[in-house]
Amino acid sequence: MGFSRKKITSKPLSVKNVLVITLVLFVLMIFLSIVIIDKGIKPTLMEIAEKKTTEFATRGINTAVRFAENYNYDDLLNITYSNDGNVATYNWNSAIVSEINRVATDRVEEYFRYMNTGEPPDYQNSLFEPEEFEDTTENLPRKDPTVVEVPIGQATGNSILANLGPKIPVNFEFIGNVQTNVKREEEPLGLNGSWVSLYVEVEADVQVIVPFTTDTATVSTEIYIDGGALMGDIPEFYGGGNSENPSISVPKDDLTRDK
Repeated sequence: MGFSRKKITSKPLSVKNVLVITLVLFVLMIFLSIVIIDKGIKPTLMEIAEKKTTEFATRGINTAVRFAENYNYDDLLNITYSNDGNVATYNWNSAIVSEINRVATDRVEEYFRYMNTGEPPDYQNSLFEPEEFEDTTENLPRKDPTVVEVPIGQATGNSILANLGPKIPVNFEFIGNVQTNVKREEEPLGLNGSWVSLYVEVEADVQVIVPFTTDTATVSTEIYIDGGALMGDIPEFYGGGNSENPSISVPKDDLTRDK
C-alpha cells in the first residue's frame, strides 16, 4: 500500500500584506537613513555651531558699545576739588553705573532675541543698507543668519563627496547669559596724579541649541568708555621714589659764623 506525497504550495502574499511589509521596510530605511545622516553631519554641525556661538556672542557684545559711547569720564565719576583746584575725593556715580550695566545687558540679550526670530536688529545710522530677500528656501540662510545649510554629502565623511547632494537647512537657537561690570584702571601720572581709564567689562555665556545636541561658549571683552587725569597736591619734596632720607646741604659761611 503506497502513500502519495502532497505537494506544499505557498500561497502568494495578499496585496494587503505586501503593502504592510513595504511600509515597514520603507519606514525602517528612512529611520536608518536619518541615523546615518545625523551621525555623519553632527561633527560638521558642532564645528559650525562653535564658530556661530563665538560670532554671535561677539556681535551681541558689540551692540553694547554703541550705548557705552554716549557716556564720558565726567558722567561716571563724582569728583570734588579742594580750594586749590586739586582733587579731594572721587567715587562712582552709582546711578549712571547702574544704567550702563542694565542697558548693556539688555542690548546683548535683545540681540539674541532678534537672532532667534530671524530678524537682525535695526540700528540707527547703520553702515549698510538693509537687504530685501524673497521668501524662498534658497534665500533663507541669507535672510536668517541662524540658519545654515549642510549638504548630505557631509555624512559620507569624504572630502570629495562633501558638497554633493541636497542641502539640509539647520536652525540654530541661541540662549545668552550676560554679565556686565563697570571698572576703572589707574596709572601713575606725574608727581602726585593718576590717569584713570574707565571700561565696561562684558561677559556672555552663549548656548547654541542644535537638533539633538548643544554647545556653550564664553566670550568676554572690555569696552573702553573714557579716561581722564586726576591731579593731587604736589609734595614739597620729591625723592624720585626712593625711600632714603633727603640730603640737606648747609652753606659753609653759616657753619663758620656759628663758630
